[in-house]
Amino acid sequence: MAPGYGYSLVADEADVEEDGSTGTQEKITRNPLKSLTWHLFGPIAWLFTTFLLVAVLILLVAAVTKEPSTEQCARKLSVWSPAMEAVEYVDVQFQNKFNEKSIYRGKPTPELERAWLDLWNFGPVNIPMDKLDALNKSKEVDWKRAKPEAGGGVIGNLEIFHQIHCLDLVRQYTYRDEYDYSKQPAFDGTPKQVREHVDHCINSLLIFLKCTSDVTPYLMVTDKRRPLGIDADFNTQHKCRNFEKIREWAGVHALNTKDYQNDIS
Repeated sequence: MAPGYGYSLVADEADVEEDGSTGTQEKITRNPLKSLTWHLFGPIAWLFTTFLLVAVLILLVAAVTKEPSTEQCARKLSVWSPAMEAVEYVDVQFQNKFNEKSIYRGKPTPELERAWLDLWNFGPVNIPMDKLDALNKSKEVDWKRAKPEAGGGVIGNLEIFHQIHCLDLVRQYTYRDEYDYSKQPAFDGTPKQVREHVDHCINSLLIFLKCTSDVTPYLMVTDKRRPLGIDADFNTQHKCRNFEKIREWAGVHALNTKDYQNDIS
C-alpha cells in the first residue's frame, strides 16, 4: 500500500519545554528585540565601516603620493651631520659678473683678510660616538675626544669650513709676494711644506667640485664688444643651503680647546 501524506501538528512551546524536543521538527523563534536593534543600528554600523575603510584608503594614497620635504631630501642625500638641523634651502640668483665687486676680491688688506677669516674660522664640534658608523669611521681609532661635559664624543670640523679655508689659502698663496703672511699658521713651514699644503687644498677643492658636480646651465649673451662676440652670463639661478644659518649654528656649537681631551678612557 502506498504511503500516505498529510499534516501533523507542531508542538507548542509548553511541549518543547516539557519534552525538550518536538520529535519531528524544532520550532525556531526570533528575538524581536535583536531584530529591532539590527534594523535600527545595522545600516549605521555598515556606513561607519565603509567610511573607516575609505578614510584608511585615502590616507594610504596620500602617504604614497606625498612628496618629501626639502629637508627630508637633504637628509636622504647627505651623510649624517650634527649640523643638518641648521640646513635650510633658499633660491638664489648668483651675482657673479666677471668684474663683480666683492669684499672678498682684490689685493690683500687687513679688512679683506679679516673678512675671509670670519668665513671659516670656527672651532670643532662634538660628534657622538654612536654616529661614527654613519661617517664610515671605526671606533677603534684613537680619535681626539671631547670632555664628558662637552658631549663626550669625538671632535670634528665641518667640511664647508675646511673648503673655504683651502680657497682662502690658495688666494693668499697667489699674493704671498705682496703681503706678509709669515704669521699665518698655514705659512709656518718650509716653502716646500707650504706648497704641499696649497696642493692639498687644490686637490680637496677638486674632489669636492667633482663630488657635487653642479650641472646648472650658464648662458651666453651676444656681445660684439667681446673678442668672440659672446659673453658668459654667470648670474645663474641656484637652490642653495643658507650659509649664514650654518655659520650661526657653528658659532653656537663650536668647542673651545679646553673642551678636548686626548685619552679615550
